[in-house]
Order: sequence, then structure tokens, then C-alpha cells
Amino acid sequence: MSGQGTSVADDIIGALRAVTRTWTRQRKQEERQVSARLRRSDRMFRRRIETVKKVAWEVMEKAYLAASNNDTLPATARQVMYAARPEIQDRTGRKLDDQYFCQQLLPDYIEEQGVDWDVVFDDRGHFREPHTDHEIGLGTLKVRNYQADITDIDFQEPSFESGSVVTRGPNGCFGAVLFVEKEGFMPLFEAVNLPERYDIAVMSTKGQSVTAARQLVDEICGEHKIPLLVLHDFDKSGFSIVGTLRRDTRRYTFTNAIEVIDLGLRLKDVGGLQSEPSFDRGSRSRRAWNLRENGATENEVDFLLDARVELNAMTSDQLVAFVERKLKRHGVKKVVPGQADLAKAFRLFARSLRAEQSVRRILEELDGGTDVQVPRNLARRVREHLQQHPKIRWDAAVRNLAAAGS
Repeated sequence: MSGQGTSVADDIIGALRAVTRTWTRQRKQEERQVSARLRRSDRMFRRRIETVKKVAWEVMEKAYLAASNNDTLPATARQVMYAARPEIQDRTGRKLDDQYFCQQLLPDYIEEQGVDWDVVFDDRGHFREPHTDHEIGLGTLKVRNYQADITDIDFQEPSFESGSVVTRGPNGCFGAVLFVEKEGFMPLFEAVNLPERYDIAVMSTKGQSVTAARQLVDEICGEHKIPLLVLHDFDKSGFSIVGTLRRDTRRYTFTNAIEVIDLGLRLKDVGGLQSEPSFDRGSRSRRAWNLRENGATENEVDFLLDARVELNAMTSDQLVAFVERKLKRHGVKKVVPGQADLAKAFRLFARSLRAEQSVRRILEELDGGTDVQVPRNLARRVREHLQQHPKIRWDAAVRNLAAAGS
């Protein structure tokens, strides 16, 4: 009996092994090759992303028209996303990533289809004028409104209030734009009065410049012929930032020639600063090509393929000294308008000071300020006064000279 029982048991075991042999072999293979499962998952993920894009391309126009009241009103990128999201999620069975839609799918669609849509993208940085304390976010509508407000110098005559010089934009206010790839340095620059002492506007973004930022510097720096000074980390992204401000891209085509000055960081600037490994994507040859394309030297390429240095590696005093040294090297100076505007300001403040003593009587007597004698060497006196008082603007210097009777 025992022999017969053993034979039956062996038969059962043999049958089970035969049935499960294929499954066992596949299971053991997957256990040995985890990468097989990862590759299969990766293929599934890529198909899902392509599916999202395919559906997005099909519903994008309908979503924009819904969000913009049939293209009669501006629509934010997120409004278009909300209009497109239900159908995209319903057809793909996946949750739509908001940032992926607003920062990649929608801009790519606009670029590829060449549509002239009034889409408003969120602020991705800030722009601040010196002296006026006027600051805007680098979003589509805010940049558009600022550009519309740019004017020549406005000389406001005295009445019951003192006369003043009002500016919006570079005319009579700033002579350069400092682009910083970090958002956190503005309090430091304000603490040392850097924008006011050098008459520079400061633009800061979170990394790469957005389209609104390029649109703004295109008009300000291109049309008004003032330089764009770029301050960035010493890494592949930093060189890409400079590159996209110097040439057209698929996202923006410049209409003006811009003088772009790379302040650094460059290899010669990073001695003694902490470095860290770089984890840039792509092959070494591809990354090296990109660095060269954006202006890196061969020595810089060799360094940056393995390491990088951030602006944050400098202490606050080191950073301020570094920026000031670069500004001086590139000839950034206080703004002093031409003789005609200086003369207007001198007459304005002379009348204003007299008006403060006797508003109506003096204004009638002056009748436009023809009796005010403007010094012949006014420009030289203004520059000398600014050297003594570097935190003020040229019109404050003219006012002080007018008050002194110079």
C-alpha cells in the first residue's frame, strides 16, 4: 500500500509541476530581472503621456474658446486647463497634471499651431525700477500694462504742490537692466541701495527667463539701447539662460537687437567657492555641445560636466562686491539726461522752490520761468553732486543745485 501511495503522490506532484512550469519560469525571470518590469512600466507611462497630448491637441481649441468667451477676452493658462481637463481625464482615465498642461502642453500647442491666442501666463518673476519703487510681476498682462505706460520724462509743473519729475520706464530713470536667475536677492540689493546707486532696474526669475520677461527686455533694452546684464549660477542652466536671452527660440522671437552682457558666474569667478556635483540629464557629448552653444569655453565645459557652483555659495557681502565690481567693469553709471532735460528740471525746481514761498504770486511773475538762469556747466555740476550723493537720482541733484542757487 505504501508503495502504491507513493506512486500516486509522485504522479500528483509531477502533474502540478508540469502545469505551473511556465508560470514559475516567468516569475523567477522577473525576480531576477527587475529591470524587465521597470521597462514595461516605463513603456506604459510613455504611452499614457502621448495619449494625454493627443487628447489635449484635439480639445485645445475648444477649451480656449470656452475659456476666452470665443476669443473676445484674455484667458489665463489655468482657465484653459480647467476647460480642457474634464475631457482629457475622462478619455485617458488619468489625472491631468496642472503644471504639465500650463507650462508644456499649452505653450507647445500655441507654438506648433501658430495660433494668435490671448493667453495670460502666471508671474514667474519680478521687475523693479530704481527710485520709483515701482515693481511688477513678470506675467503677461502686467508686462503688457507696463509697456503701455512707458513714457518720456514728465515734468510736472508746481501748483499747490512742489514740482516733480515723473518717470515710467528707462527714460530718465535707469540705464541698464540686471537680470538675476534667483528670486531671493532683491532684499539684499535693496538693503545696500544697489539699484539706486547704479540706476539699474532689476529683473529676477525662478531660473530660465519666461516669455513675458523676454518681451519686456526686448522693448526696454532693444528700443532704448540699454544693456541687459545677466547674473547666473555657474552651471549648464546658467549658460542656457544667457543663451535664450541672446537669440530667438521656439517660444519667443526678438524684434530688436539687444546688448546682453554675461556678468557670470564664470570659471574665473568661482575660485574658493563651494562646488557640488552636477546632475544634468543627457549624454556627456550632448551636454558639452549645449554648453559650447551657449558660450562656455572648453575649460568651463570640462568643469561643468561634473560640477557646478551657485550664486548662493557667496556670502551677502561677497555677492554685493562681486556685482558692483562687474557693473563698474562694464561701465554702468548714473543716468544723467541731456542738457535740454536738465535745463527743464532746473527751471522746474527753481520755480517750485519760489512757489513754496508764495505760490500764486511767484507763478504769475515767473510766467513760464523765463527769468531763471540755467548754469552753462550744469551737467558737470550734476555729475559732481551725484558722486557726493550716489543714492539719489539726477533730478534730485538738479533740485538741490536749484535750491543752492547754482
